[in-house]
Amino acid sequence: MAYKIIVEPEALQDLLNIKIYIIEQDTSHKANTFISELKGQIKTLNEMPQRCRKSYYTDKANTHDLIYKKYTTVFKIRENTVYILSIFRQQSY
Repeated sequence: MAYKIIVEPEALQDLLNIKIYIIEQDTSHKANTFISELKGQIKTLNEMPQRCRKSYYTDKANTHDLIYKKYTTVFKIRENTVYILSIFRQQSY
């Protein structure tokens, strides 16, 4: 079964903030490449989104974390839809 993916406005803003951060730290080419890769990983959630771990950041039902290169994408599965809730860089402790 293919799941529909909806990126919530907050997550879109997170993507923009990540892109701006990478541009400030490196180059726009690297920022564009990374954002493209991250979006590619998010698109894979249309198949078997349950493969990702239960969310470490919330105990809400059906909420999972997709990890890619130290970035976490938090998403919720509801019926045949995956809702992307937030995207952020994991912090080292």
